[in-house]
Amino acid sequence: MSGLVPLPWSTVDGTPCYTVPAPDGHGPGPVGVLADAWEDAQVLAARSVLGATRVWLASGARVDGGRLRAGAVRLVWALVRVVRVAEMRGKRLERVDPGEAARVEMARVLLGHTEDLIITGNAETCQMRYVLARLVECLTALVEVAEARGALLAAHDDGGARCGKGACG
Repeated sequence: MSGLVPLPWSTVDGTPCYTVPAPDGHGPGPVGVLADAWEDAQVLAARSVLGATRVWLASGARVDGGRLRAGAVRLVWALVRVVRVAEMRGKRLERVDPGEAARVEMARVLLGHTEDLIITGNAETCQMRYVLARLVECLTALVEVAEARGALLAAHDDGGARCGKGACG
């Protein structure tokens, strides 16, 4: 699959999707532009969820377990998408920072544990507050990773992040 560039989404059955670079070989093609916009939108949505969650947690308001669980679900939703963005951007870079790679892997592990806890609904309120705090920390780190990788890709390719240096042959 030389010359193909991974997209930040997959088919319904989980098969990865790819695109090709622009016909002139410089910058992203039309699907790549759409994918870049989708990635940026996911990072922006994650920032919004983080901001709202921080305000909510800092308010000290008494919150029942159902609302805590709903907040955790929003954070997990955002984290799943930002992990995917960070991974896709990392695949397009020639070299990935080991610290960033470790944060992405840590997020995957946290997601595995957290999704089970949230889906089963067996967590106590104090556990859910702890889970929310860990999700906020993790999502904050992953947003930074995704943004840093996006900036590196843009710097490598004169404005076309989808087609990172070396990735589009």
